[in-house]
Amino acid sequence: MYILLGIIAFLVLVAVFYFLSKGKSDSIGGMENDARRFARLLVSEIKLYNESKVQQGLRNKNLADSLRDEIAEARSKYKKRMAGDDMQSYFNDALVEILANGDAGKLDSGIESSLR
Repeated sequence: MYILLGIIAFLVLVAVFYFLSKGKSDSIGGMENDARRFARLLVSEIKLYNESKVQQGLRNKNLADSLRDEIAEARSKYKKRMAGDDMQSYFNDALVEILANGDAGKLDSGIESSLR
């Protein structure tokens, strides 16, 4: 009888631990997905509302200089909503992927300041 109760208690604890740990990993993954989506949204808005600057920056390989104010404003919005250093890389990734069409060199020598 006591052995059976011990086994049941053990199984309940294992199940509780499993569901609690699963919830934590899902929420972290959810936060990362939210960070990626928000970064992509902000950078997509820069591209949408500043088409001529983007085209000129792509041609001249100086997107960071051409869009300095817009990038700074978007980064500020991103940092307010997505706190934490581990989330900041998603904004940088979106700049390269969306704004520079995957070519970080098109952001120019200002890439270091743009990616901070």
